[in-house]
Amino acid sequence: MTETLVREPLAHPPLNVDVPDIRPTLERAVTRKARTGLIAGSAVVGAAAGLVAAPSNPAAMTAAVIATGAVTALAANWSTCGMSVAGVVAAPKQPERRGSSTPMRRLGWHALGSLATGIPTGALFGAVGALVAGSVPWAWMLAAWGVIALGYGLHELGMITLPTPMRRQQLPRHLRRTMAPWKVSLLFGALIGPGFMIFIRSSAYYLLVLGIIASGSPVLGAAMFATVSLGRCMPSVLAIAHTRQGGSMPGFLSAMCVLDRRVQTLTGGVLIALAAFALAALV
Repeated sequence: MTETLVREPLAHPPLNVDVPDIRPTLERAVTRKARTGLIAGSAVVGAAAGLVAAPSNPAAMTAAVIATGAVTALAANWSTCGMSVAGVVAAPKQPERRGSSTPMRRLGWHALGSLATGIPTGALFGAVGALVAGSVPWAWMLAAWGVIALGYGLHELGMITLPTPMRRQQLPRHLRRTMAPWKVSLLFGALIGPGFMIFIRSSAYYLLVLGIIASGSPVLGAAMFATVSLGRCMPSVLAIAHTRQGGSMPGFLSAMCVLDRRVQTLTGGVLIALAAFALAALV
């Protein structure tokens, strides 16, 4: 399974312990030339889409928010916290533990916890935007969102450095040894759901929140945060599939470390494209 996920040799030997924070640098994973080409290509594609579709400003913002929600659901996964959750959900049940916990049941508990806190958070962001709806012209909001998306797209691609405010707090991993696995899965999901209770892995999250506030729609906010909550179950789903085919968690974590920078590069390209789309829609 590791050979299927990894297209090049690992820069380190297979991990023998659960240490998911070993990753190649962005420069080593993707050359600067490739990232520069991605910036140009993404900008052209995004601008062309904006000019051809010629959406209204509100429609362009909604489209940008939906696309950003999708990329956030993908990009937020490759974090130490995401790998820690995968280790809890996919791990075989220890004989001395009581109950009938299974990986699929723990996956369900994790998704439930994430949805239970993520959906209200997204709705709240939309409600905050609704309070100020109409006070700022749509064109201004779309232009500001596009400029910020451009900046953070370049940030993801390692071209510039922008502030990344966050609560730099890992999931409480000691709970893995003191609580029942299903309870840990549920609690980890509840902490991850809002997005800002722990490390923010991807800049796409900032653009998602800003877009939801600008849209002023609690329904859109709830839907996008539900998408992200479900998307963040991906490492656990992949870990379950990997271990059921005979793979080990150290092998899975090694593969995810290699994929991480590819996903970061893809995120940067998408944000550049969405920035160009938003700005072109203003023409």
